Amino acid sequence: MPMHSFVYSNNPRYRLFRHFIFWLCWIAYFMFIYSSRSGSKTIGLASFMQYTFFELLILLSVDCIFCYSVLYFLIPKILLKKKYLTFFLYVALFLLLDAALSSYFYTWLINPLRKLYQLPEIEYIEFTDLLRGLNGVIMITGVAVSIRFYKMWHIKKQELQLVSSEKISRELTFIDSYIQPGFIPDLLRKIYAFSISHSNKVSDMLDKLQRIVTYLIDDCNKPAVSLAGEIEAIRNFIQLEKLINTDRYTIQYNQQGDAGELTVPPYLLFPFVESNVRQFTEKITDKHWTNIDLQIEGTRILLQVTNSKPVETSNILTYNSAATDQLRKRLEILYPGSNQVNIIIKENSFTIQLAIDLGKAVN
Repeated sequence: MPMHSFVYSNNPRYRLFRHFIFWLCWIAYFMFIYSSRSGSKTIGLASFMQYTFFELLILLSVDCIFCYSVLYFLIPKILLKKKYLTFFLYVALFLLLDAALSSYFYTWLINPLRKLYQLPEIEYIEFTDLLRGLNGVIMITGVAVSIRFYKMWHIKKQELQLVSSEKISRELTFIDSYIQPGFIPDLLRKIYAFSISHSNKVSDMLDKLQRIVTYLIDDCNKPAVSLAGEIEAIRNFIQLEKLINTDRYTIQYNQQGDAGELTVPPYLLFPFVESNVRQFTEKITDKHWTNIDLQIEGTRILLQVTNSKPVETSNILTYNSAATDQLRKRLEILYPGSNQVNIIIKENSFTIQLAIDLGKAVN
């Protein structure tokens, strides 16, 4: 029997079995406690334990009524509706009824049982003795209530995790719909311009573009891709930019550390490189350079893209575009608290830094 089904299943077979185990444990507990009473020496331990078992069946039947009244009536109907005073009044009333019913059972059921086992009858039980005897039912009910509240808490926790997971999934779907490879039409336009001039670079350009498109179409439909595959797509993009912007733009890529078997969500690092490069190549007529540095240490990666500051700096002021904001949100959903994006503007350069700990991704 699976443990989870035994504890949480509402199947009648599982529910009856776990309730049976619960009361069986209490019978074993009280039999162990009662074994030291004086009757064990009078009629022998075996006979006395047999008597104790039947006595417990009688008394626990009263406690069972009180316990289930609290679990399935007072808690759901009164306590959870925040009627606290009413709840405690009912508990007090039910405890008194439990004591009265126990007194009746002692007189009409337990005494005849004691006589049958040649034990002295209990002539009179004071009300204070019955109240002291309520310790048992309070302890049993307290344990049962604790188990019930723990199960309720655990189920609510699972529901919250499920809702949170669904919310994250919807947010990622919404964000991913905004993260589109919009650079493809621009690259095609530039390659077309080269083709008109009969440039011998067109075949290399198309090869790099084909590799990038293959990555975007094939791999980006998977829940995770290899970090090495993402890096390869970035390198192809850099090589393509080098072929297109030979005169006024230089770009360098440096990497420290090996990607190994690390995986990332698809199209995670690529947009930061692509959007940064495109931001500083469009509408810029002066010469320009970009240095891309990637460091991999264990599960931590640091991506730094540094650009020479162009004469026209209006693009820098508008760098925090809607697309960049969506990328930030995506990172915070995928790596909450373990990602950092910094933008550093200096006199002659502009830098964007992205740090992620891949080992702290959410499921």
